[in-house]
Amino acid sequence: MSSGLWPALAIVAGSVVIVADGARQGLPTIGAVIAMGAVGLFLVRNLREAHGEVEALMTSEARFKALVQQSSDVTLITTADGAISYASPSVAELFGQETAAIEGKALAALVHPDDAASLGRFLRAVAEGDMVVAEWRVKRGDSWVWTENTSTDLRNEPSIAGIVVNARDISERRSLEARLTHQAYHDSLTRLANRSLFLNRVAHAIARAPRGKRPSAVLFLDLDDFKKVNDSLGHAAGDELLVACAGRLATCVRPGDTIARLGGDEFAVLLEGIADMQDAIQIAERISGALRTSFTIHGRDVFVGVSLGLAEVTTDLTPDEALRNADLAMYFAKGQDKGRYAIYAPEMHTQLVERLELEADLRAAVDANQIEIEYQPIIHLNTGDVYGAEALVRWHHARRGSVAPSTFVAVAEETGLIIPVGQRVLGRACEQAQAWRTDRRRARDLQLSVNLSGRHFMEPTLLHDVRYALDHSGLEPRALTLEITESVLMQRSESMLEQLNAIKALGVRLAIDDFGTGYSSLGYLQRFPIDILKIDRSFVEAVAHATSDPVLVRAIIALGATLGIETIAEGIERVEQRDGLRALGCQLGQGYYFARSLTPAAFDAMLQDESERHVAHEPRRLLAPSRQRSVACWLR
Repeated sequence: MSSGLWPALAIVAGSVVIVADGARQGLPTIGAVIAMGAVGLFLVRNLREAHGEVEALMTSEARFKALVQQSSDVTLITTADGAISYASPSVAELFGQETAAIEGKALAALVHPDDAASLGRFLRAVAEGDMVVAEWRVKRGDSWVWTENTSTDLRNEPSIAGIVVNARDISERRSLEARLTHQAYHDSLTRLANRSLFLNRVAHAIARAPRGKRPSAVLFLDLDDFKKVNDSLGHAAGDELLVACAGRLATCVRPGDTIARLGGDEFAVLLEGIADMQDAIQIAERISGALRTSFTIHGRDVFVGVSLGLAEVTTDLTPDEALRNADLAMYFAKGQDKGRYAIYAPEMHTQLVERLELEADLRAAVDANQIEIEYQPIIHLNTGDVYGAEALVRWHHARRGSVAPSTFVAVAEETGLIIPVGQRVLGRACEQAQAWRTDRRRARDLQLSVNLSGRHFMEPTLLHDVRYALDHSGLEPRALTLEITESVLMQRSESMLEQLNAIKALGVRLAIDDFGTGYSSLGYLQRFPIDILKIDRSFVEAVAHATSDPVLVRAIIALGATLGIETIAEGIERVEQRDGLRALGCQLGQGYYFARSLTPAAFDAMLQDESERHVAHEPRRLLAPSRQRSVACWLR
């Protein structure tokens, strides 16, 4: 009943009492009539107002019903504990059930069990008067659908008398969000975790470390020779190889471990809950073995290896530091040799700092043109005459002293500084050789050998660098020999063949340095235009022993003779080695027995001494120099 009716009914009751009392007392009837008229007018007015309120209520209910029935969203009315008293018709599309089947059920019966807690919090917050938005999954047939749900507490509204829940299908949005999240945390090529997700997992491992006794470890992996595959077979083949490597990695680790591709050919693995670092070593060895097996890429057998670094995850590290430690260990493993692993130790960081300082000093030396060249003589073994000189790079630092080539050349290779170093050595050595050939009568046929880096041979500017050095110095091309290692020849055979043929077209000669220590196949000798084989010093030692048979040296010399290729023996240190090589038919050699590397002035003095002795027709006899950098005892 409308609240406006209660005063009217009370007044009517009062008026009847007054009229009745007046009649008993003989009051005029007109007064009663007036009183009744006033009461009637008041009653009619309130009845009209009550009727208006009823019509407004009915209109509101009709409008509510029209909105609910025409909306694509589902509208539910529930009790405070979640019992559904009303469901809009659109429930059939979202829930796959008609309204009659939904009404009377508990909302919790329709929600995914994993989202029950979320629903409970939702209902409690609504009961406390809060406006709440929550997401949960609801049952539709054999699948689950994500919904976004909002609520309004209308339990005090007579026409509603419940909690209104509006549900909307957000499956597409959730699917898109999931895809975007996956893309943000996964590598698009291999589908592995990316750096961001990997560091997040490492952070969790660090947080759990104090609570558990079993440690975690990070493995950093870098594929060996991946660039060779990319350059020779193309980037599509490289991508296929990366995907195949990712698949093999998955077979080497446990289900709970995290594998990530950090970029390029670098991968990382998080090993959680291992017994000790020996477990990590076993997995590293398993990975190394799996990746050494050939891959079939674009119909070809492709071989790569992997260098690994291992680092334990401890509570005093950040995720970046843990990954950096493993990366640093991998760097040291790759420096030892390909296909190895190393475990991080604090002293590695100290060595890295020293290496960075060495790199900075080397850059400064290159910029200041402080890299020097010395020359080691190449001798005719039968006559003792100087055949030529090999240009050797040297670096004398004000604080470090004489830095070994094995130390700074490796840094120059890694940093790319080897290219400007090689260019300057080639240019200056050609100028020096031309000066000797011009100024020294006995040196007019002097041959110059320059050992260029394999990285320089890969540069498209190499042909220009060689041509410029020759043109600028005036040195005849046939007087220059460029030395290259066997491993470089096998890097990119087709492009390398084109590069070498172009150099040969200039008239420059080519030599294979350290021959016999690299690849076992000799087929490339027929493909590449090689002029000289340099016999490695490791084979020369056997020549000096009467009890040993220098089979390899004999074979290399015979191979050279068969193919019309000269042979030069390196590392001759004793007269027995010289005599043995000469007996085997080797005509040229170099080594400490004749001289160490000489400064340009010392080499010039040696040439002068030889020229004077030839003019005087003195007999000649080879002796080992009595001191380094000396030319006093060259020829007698």
